[in-house]
Amino acid sequence: MLKLVYFGIPGRAEASRVALAISGLEWEDVQVNGVRFEIMKNSGELPWDMLPVLQTPEGTIAESSAILRFAGKAAGLVPDDPYEAAKVDEFIDGMQSLSGLLDDTFRISDVEERILIRKRLFFPDGRGTRNLAMLERKVSESATGWAAGTKGMSIADLKLFSELFGLFSGNYDGLEASMIEDYPNLLNYHQKVANEPRIMAHYADVSSDDIRWTYLPNAFN
Repeated sequence: MLKLVYFGIPGRAEASRVALAISGLEWEDVQVNGVRFEIMKNSGELPWDMLPVLQTPEGTIAESSAILRFAGKAAGLVPDDPYEAAKVDEFIDGMQSLSGLLDDTFRISDVEERILIRKRLFFPDGRGTRNLAMLERKVSESATGWAAGTKGMSIADLKLFSELFGLFSGNYDGLEASMIEDYPNLLNYHQKVANEPRIMAHYADVSSDDIRWTYLPNAFN
C-alpha cells in the first residue's frame, strides 16, 4: 500500500491526495503533527528532511511535485504527448514562487507581525499580487481553459487549484478570500475545476465549515 505522509492540512500534499484518489490505487492518507514530523526527520525517514513524502513498496518519494507526477501518471492526468507533458511540467515549475510565498512567514512567532507581512504580500506591489496577476494572465491565455492548455484536466490543474485557492481558506492568518475577488479569470477557472466530476466527487463530503471549503463549487461567489 502507498502511504502519503503530511500534516492534516491541504498545503503541498492536497494535489497528490486528489490524484491518488482519482488513480484507484490503494493508498493511505497518513496525517502527522509537528512532533511526529521532528521524529521522522531526526530518524532519517525523510530523504530531504521535509514533508510530504510518499512511502511505496520500492522506497520513499519526496518533494511534492515528484509525488504529484507519480500519482498523476497513475491517475491518467499526465499527457502522453511529449509537448503537452512538457507544458504541464513548465506550469508546475513556474508555480514555485507561489508555492513558497508564505515560507518565510511561518518563522514569525508574533501574530500581528506575521499578519502584517502576509497582507503586504498582496499590496499592489507585493509578490502575492504579482503572482495572482501572472496566473490571471496564464489561465486567460489557455485555449482549453485548463492551466497548461491541455485537452483535459492535468496535474498542473490539481496543483494550481489546490495551492492557489487553499491560500484563502482562512488557514493562514492574514489572508482573506476577498484578496482574489478582482481576478475574474481565476474565479472562472475555479468554477471549471470545482465542477469537474472527479473533483466534485472527491470533495462531496466537504462542508462550507471545512478547511477545504475553497474547493467547492461557488466557494467564492
